[in-house]
Amino acid sequence: MTDTDTDVPAPTGQTGDQSGDQDDADGRADEPVVYLPPERGLLRRAAPVTAGVVAVLLVLLALGIWWVSRQVNPPNAPGPLVTVNIPNGSSDARIASVLAARGVVTDARVFEYYVKVRGAGPFKAGLYDGLHAPEDMSGVVDRLERGPLPPATVKLVIPEGLWLREVRARILHAFPLMKPAALDHALATVRSKYEPAGSNDLEGLLFPATYEVLLRDRANPTKLVQQMVTAFDQRADRIGLTAAAQQLGITPYQALTVASMVEEEAKLPGDRGKVARVIYNRLADGTALGIDATVEYALQLRTASLTESQLQTDSPYNTRVHTGLPPTPIGSPGMAALLAALHPTAGNWTYFVVVDRNGGEFFTDSYSAFQAASDRAKAQGIFGG
Repeated sequence: MTDTDTDVPAPTGQTGDQSGDQDDADGRADEPVVYLPPERGLLRRAAPVTAGVVAVLLVLLALGIWWVSRQVNPPNAPGPLVTVNIPNGSSDARIASVLAARGVVTDARVFEYYVKVRGAGPFKAGLYDGLHAPEDMSGVVDRLERGPLPPATVKLVIPEGLWLREVRARILHAFPLMKPAALDHALATVRSKYEPAGSNDLEGLLFPATYEVLLRDRANPTKLVQQMVTAFDQRADRIGLTAAAQQLGITPYQALTVASMVEEEAKLPGDRGKVARVIYNRLADGTALGIDATVEYALQLRTASLTESQLQTDSPYNTRVHTGLPPTPIGSPGMAALLAALHPTAGNWTYFVVVDRNGGEFFTDSYSAFQAASDRAKAQGIFGG
């Protein structure tokens, strides 16, 4: 036996293949090894979904822009003309709602936002014409910014010299919807600062003028009467009625009463101050004024001439029978008559008579001269005095 032929056993616990023995020791000798690529699943799966959402959003955005554009500029605008009333105190939202109800704008919310974006408004209440149903919102805003139409009014003309009864009749004729009882209540309750204490008679205190009365007030007598009384009070304040009357030694109400007689008796502007002077001179003398217009007022009768029996009417307004001023004015004097009563022409006249057909009057302090002028006027068919 040689050394090469001798089998030498391996040491206990070792094998000829140390690597194999190591694999056996780890317990993985029979398991295959698999190599996997890096994982990108979430990003890859989300990409198609995101692209779809973005596409949908872009479509919706485009549709939204297209829809809003059609609201701002309707394709069938301008439509028929319409008139729109914007109520008092309306907010932009309320105005948008009113316009939408009338078909002027197609969407109230869009119009409200459009106004904010433009920085337009605030808009005034009132009546707007020249709008179309529908109309592009730019045109609507331009029309609103120009403001509403002037308020619709009814013209009421009150000439100088009318009695209160005649003023009342004109008011009721101008405003058929006004109730007579309501007007009478207003005439009895509205007061002027120049009215004597305890009085409820507005005779002479409704200023004669042309009034523009709002349609919405055509059935509101209190507001109308207050407007007319305020017109008198303001003008009386302006001309210094109280101070001027004090200079004459009379009250403002007495000066108003003199003015009402001047309004009736003086036919020409240059005669007003002279008529006032005759009245004051007669008052100073304690002589009856003899103003026939006061008798007409007592009778509530407009006439070209009074009969003898009418001239003897027993009334405190009959200045042929009673001395002093009548109890109240006998009509509504205008500004010229008021000024004449406050600033009478200087003179000693105590008589006057109409001597020509234009209303010119002759003034004198002589009864005989007055009587002669009166006879000549009567002979020519001119009656006065």
